[in-house]
Amino acid sequence: MKLETPQRLTPHVSRFTSEVSRFTLHVSRFTSEAPRLTLCALLLWVFCAALAATSASAGTWDGSYFPNVPLVTQDGQTVKLYDDLIKDKIVLINFIYAGCKEVCPLVTARMAQVQQALGDHVGRDIFLYSISLDPVHDTPDVLKQHAKAFHAGPGWLFLTGKPEDIAIVRHKLGDRGKGLSDHSNGAMAGNGATGDWERTSLFEDTGKLALVMLNMDPAFRAKKNNMPGTAYAGMSPVPYVNQPGQALFIKACASCHSIGQGDFVGPDLQGVTARRERPWLLKFLQAPNVMRAQKDPTAVALSAKFPGVMMPNLGLSEADVGDLLAYLDVRTARLAAPPHSEAERPVTRETLNVKR
Repeated sequence: MKLETPQRLTPHVSRFTSEVSRFTLHVSRFTSEAPRLTLCALLLWVFCAALAATSASAGTWDGSYFPNVPLVTQDGQTVKLYDDLIKDKIVLINFIYAGCKEVCPLVTARMAQVQQALGDHVGRDIFLYSISLDPVHDTPDVLKQHAKAFHAGPGWLFLTGKPEDIAIVRHKLGDRGKGLSDHSNGAMAGNGATGDWERTSLFEDTGKLALVMLNMDPAFRAKKNNMPGTAYAGMSPVPYVNQPGQALFIKACASCHSIGQGDFVGPDLQGVTARRERPWLLKFLQAPNVMRAQKDPTAVALSAKFPGVMMPNLGLSEADVGDLLAYLDVRTARLAAPPHSEAERPVTRETLNVKR
């Protein structure tokens, strides 16, 4: 898919070309009387068509479109946007800032999941870039700590730079927000060699996101008989979820937490309902920001242990939290139970006896 970005010029050229075409038709009615006018109109039409073609060519996202501005990685290395980061590479680019307390941590955690899903493709065939929108605050040292918190491996760069250069990159990649709080939480997936680009959501299914990135490779598409933008074709449907809290965990929690697989961006939640009192969990999951502001000792300790990400206020209701805790109870019981035990039975609201 070719994205044609110079929108101001192209509509004017299109309208101009259309007007010239109508003018040519009008003149052709009088060719017997004014052959010279017809010839002039024809030449003018050819000129406009050439101009429109030039505009379309300039609209592709290649070296003529991207500014080759310098950016700085979390390791302090200076790189050029096009020459070093995009040219001949398959990339996934999003915008973040380390001081964000709301959705940015979840977005970056989703990038971490994409990194995990793609495995050793990242750093070899596919490259991930998270560009800071707060370059004054987000120095390479700050971004290095941020990258560490999200377990960024080779091939995933956190980038900063001069504010004016960041502003240009932001605009060129289609983010028209004017401040930190109104930036896009999506991402741009692209192939610098072919000029194929598409916007995607980082809150999409992780497997689908990984497939979008793989589909950017013409060789992969050839094997699958895919066209650009058709990565989802033929995917198996997501299994129906009937466990209370499971869908909520997958959507809101799984990007930062595991259940029984160790700490990730946030703590492992296996056994959390035994470690913490239920009233505390209810309060914290509904309003973690309030608990931190009140200097709750446990909330403060968690922030100190996991400084990269502060859990945002997800707007969960008491019923949401109840379902989520019920799901964590069941998953913890399954991990503790021997194989083929009663705990392996399918979980329903009846087996949980959850009161609503």
